[in-house]
Amino acid sequence: MPKELNFTNFILIGYTAWKGFYQFGRGAVFCHLKQVGLSSFDFPICHAKYHYAKEIVSTHFLPQKQLAAYLHEWILSPEIITKILKAVDTYDPKIDMILLVQDGSQIEIDILQKPVMTPRECYQQVRQRWHEFSGYIA
Repeated sequence: MPKELNFTNFILIGYTAWKGFYQFGRGAVFCHLKQVGLSSFDFPICHAKYHYAKEIVSTHFLPQKQLAAYLHEWILSPEIITKILKAVDTYDPKIDMILLVQDGSQIEIDILQKPVMTPRECYQQVRQRWHEFSGYIA
């Protein structure tokens, strides 16, 4: 997972992974990122500075049967597509997540194995704290 993503983003990814698996079966979570500027102050001089972080613009679940077509649209090599599809065939959806991240024109593919929180735990957190997360979920 891109190291710039924060814990809220991780919980949203896990929520999407579990909800998607529950509805459609195996698949991958697609995330579109954007870079956002965050202001901060440089104490004691009190000069405003900006630093940047990645923020999820949208997430959605790609069911296994739609994934190959989606990957071909990105013009990935057949070898990469085969590896991704094999990973989708073999990952454990109860504890792992397959993540496709689009950051501008770049694509990153990650398999999150045995993360700190399982997809189901992320789903439960979002449902329990819906008021905090509902603005992020379409």
